[in-house]
Amino acid sequence: MRTLALDIGTRRTGIAYCDDATGIPLPLTTVHHTSQEELVAQVLAIVTARSIDQCIIGLPLLPSGAEGAQAEVVRRAGIELEKKGLPCRYMDERYTTSQYRQNVAISANSDPDAAAACAILSAAIGC
Repeated sequence: MRTLALDIGTRRTGIAYCDDATGIPLPLTTVHHTSQEELVAQVLAIVTARSIDQCIIGLPLLPSGAEGAQAEVVRRAGIELEKKGLPCRYMDERYTTSQYRQNVAISANSDPDAAAACAILSAAIGC
C-alpha cells in the first residue's frame, strides 16, 4: 500500500510518502498554495505520479483535544480530496513534530513541514 501523509497549513503543506514494500517514510516536499483548490490540485498530481492508495492527514487539535479553526480548514481539504477519489483518514497531530525531532536527527537543511508529515506517517502506520 502506498500512503501519503499531509501536514496541512494555510499557505504551506508538508508531504511525506511511504510504500509498504520499503516501510521507510520519506519526506517529499512542502507545497506552497494560496487556495484550497491549488492545494488539492498539487496533492492530486503527487497522488497520480506515485499511485497513492490512501492519505493520512494530520488534524491540528487544540491542547484540550477540541477542534479549532485550523482543524476545520484541514477537514475541508480532506473532504475535497475524498471527493476526487482519495481515501483519507485523520490523525491527531499534536506533538508529532517534537516527537519526530527527538527521535530522528534532522539536518539544518531539512524541510520542517515535510518532516512533520513524516512524523504523522510514522505515528499513524509505523512506517
